[in-house]
Amino acid sequence: MRTLLRLMLIIVLVLVAVWLVKNISSDRTGVHAQGALQGAIEKVDRAVADLDLKSITEELKRTGRVIRRRAAQAARKMGDDTEDARTTAAIKARLAADAQLSPLSVGVDTAEGRVTLSGTVNSPADIARAIEIAFEQPSVTEVVSNLQVRSLREGGSGPSS
Repeated sequence: MRTLLRLMLIIVLVLVAVWLVKNISSDRTGVHAQGALQGAIEKVDRAVADLDLKSITEELKRTGRVIRRRAAQAARKMGDDTEDARTTAAIKARLAADAQLSPLSVGVDTAEGRVTLSGTVNSPADIARAIEIAFEQPSVTEVVSNLQVRSLREGGSGPSS
């Protein structure tokens, strides 16, 4: 039953993401956006070097949340009221497609380029992966993770299907 719900959620999120991408770009802009997205993905790989498990685990224990900022992006594009909604939909679609993370247990909220992740995951590695997925979106300037790691007592011994 959970697998069926996940499949339905993935299909809905993918359809929403496709619809948003088609409505965002014209023919030329779509080609340009694909190139920009590829460039952004390459930049993300370099920009998230501080997502090591040790620092995430320490920060989570110390403060109860993890915050990472994109230093290169100081200003945000203005005037696009739907950018945050598109960003949230794209992140949720990527979370749904990720085998390690459950889109039902990770909430995503975006405001002015600042993404807040909430919910529960199985490990600090899952927190790092969720932050990485959020930073794959070019409009994201900051990620605040309020994700909590499930303890073994709570039945979070591994991913559930």
